[in-house]
Amino acid sequence: MPENFLKTRVRVYAKISLGGNLRTQNTTPVDKEGQTNPVWNFTAVYTVGKNAVKSHEIKLLIQFFCIRTSQETNIGELSASLAELFNCFSALSKGEGAAKVNYPVKRGDDDSQGEVSL
Repeated sequence: MPENFLKTRVRVYAKISLGGNLRTQNTTPVDKEGQTNPVWNFTAVYTVGKNAVKSHEIKLLIQFFCIRTSQETNIGELSASLAELFNCFSALSKGEGAAKVNYPVKRGDDDSQGEVSL
């Protein structure tokens, strides 16, 4: 997160959707403990067809927001194609364990504002 967020109490949550479509949007609870390193154990379930997981055009969008003094500020986001995610997670053999992928969090054209692990 940007350096100026370190100076005050930070409450962060995320909005998760397919390509920013409001009908597919899920919202995590606000992380009140993690400060500049928020952590969620949150599951969002989507039903998608075979063509969607083959397409690099359909993206999982995760937007991060900070709440301070009743204001909501977008502090970054990540976007990953469903095809990329599906390929990563389907590479595991059944019962082999959990896959983990890391994505940079971007804010506009700025360099990475941190990293998210899925």
